[in-house]
Order: sequence, then structure tokens, then C-alpha cells
Amino acid sequence: MSETDKVVLLLAEQADQLWRLEQLLLDHGYAVLSAVDRIQALEHLSSSVVIDLMLVDEPFAGPLTGAALIESCLPLRPLMRVLVLTQNTERSTLHAQAYPVLLKPVGLEELGLAIAVALRSPPVQPWL
Repeated sequence: MSETDKVVLLLAEQADQLWRLEQLLLDHGYAVLSAVDRIQALEHLSSSVVIDLMLVDEPFAGPLTGAALIESCLPLRPLMRVLVLTQNTERSTLHAQAYPVLLKPVGLEELGLAIAVALRSPPVQPWL
């Protein structure tokens, strides 16, 4: 399957970051489903569309973390890959054992490579 066959669910609450990441994904030939909050993300995750990768840009407003969202959706999407962007070094340590995490700021080239690697990696396995 080529990059153009891959669907990425992008969750980013900040509009400028959402747009920037959408453009990067589209430029690399991915189909993009965008979500500005966890409700929209869960709607996409509950749909019949095959989602190859969920790209989560933290932080979120409120108590929800990327880890909580990912863990809640894995039963729905057991073959999905995950990549998290965060500024929180504490969270990156927690995430790193289950799925890839990039510390922000991250360059577009580095992010593009991380997305390609994540898509070639095995699906995320729940740790709970």
C-alpha cells in the first residue's frame, strides 16, 4: 500500500497547528480526517473509514490526555498506528513505551519521516 492509500486522523485543537499539519499530510499524499476536539475524533473513530494512523497533537483543553484518548479508541481500531506530538517531557516518557512520541517543536522533515516510520510499524498494543 502506498502513502496515497493511507488515511491519517489528525487531532489538533489549535487551528493554526491543525492547518499546518493538514498541509504537511496532504503534501505527502495522505488522505486526512481532521478533528479539533475529542468528540470529532471519536466520531471519525466510530465511522467505517479505515484509519491507518492517528496523529495526536497535545496539549488538549481539559483533563483528557492523548494517552486516555488512544487507550479508549484502541478496541475500536486495533490495527491503527499512533504518533503523538507533545511539549510535555513527562508525558513523552509515559507514551514512549507504547507508541512513538515526538517532542515539540519538531521540524516538518522530521515529522514527515516519523509519520512514514509509524505507518510501517506494527499497530499499537494496549498496555492496560
